[in-house]
Amino acid sequence: MRGKARKEDLFTIPNILCYIRILLVPIFVYLYLREEYLLSAAVIVSASLTDCVDGYIARHYNMITDWGKFIDPVADKLMQFAMLFVAVLKQPIFLIVIIEYLLKEIILLVIGLFIYHKGYNLNGAIIAGKVCSVVFDIVLIAFIFIPNLPKSLVYAGVTLVSVFLAIAFVAYLRAYMQLYREQVKHNK
Repeated sequence: MRGKARKEDLFTIPNILCYIRILLVPIFVYLYLREEYLLSAAVIVSASLTDCVDGYIARHYNMITDWGKFIDPVADKLMQFAMLFVAVLKQPIFLIVIIEYLLKEIILLVIGLFIYHKGYNLNGAIIAGKVCSVVFDIVLIAFIFIPNLPKSLVYAGVTLVSVFLAIAFVAYLRAYMQLYREQVKHNK
C-alpha cells in the first residue's frame, strides 16, 4: 500500500542525488550538441553512477521514500529520453526506438497510475527493467561516444534495444496484472 509523501523526504541524500541526475540531463544535451562526445558520455556515466549510489544509500540506510520511488525513475527516464533525442540526430533509425520507448512508458504510466490510485504500487524495479536499462545505456553510450559507427552496428544496436524494451514492457505488464488480481482477490 502507498504512504503519504512527507516534506522531510524531499531532501534525503538519495533524493538529492536524483535531483543532481535531473540537472545533468540538460548539461549532457548541451555538451553533445557542441560535439563534446567524450564529455557528454562522461556525464551519462556520472549520472549512472549517481543512480547506483542513491539506490545503495536508500536501501542500506533505510532512506527509501515514496517520493524517491517516484523521482528516481523520472530521473532515469529523462536521461534515457535525452540520450535517444541526441542519438536520433545522428542516426534517424533511432526514431523507431523513440516510438517504442514512448509507447511503453505512456502505457505503463497509465496502468501504473490506475494501480496506484487503487492503493497499490510495485515494490521497486523488475529485473527485466533493470537489464533493459543497462542494455539501453550501454548501446546509447556507445552511439554517443562514437557517433559515426557503421550502419550494421547501428541497426544491431537499435534491434537490441528494441527487443529489451519489449521484454521489459511485457514483464511490467505481467507484474501490474498480478497486482491488480491481488487487489481484486483482496477486496472480495
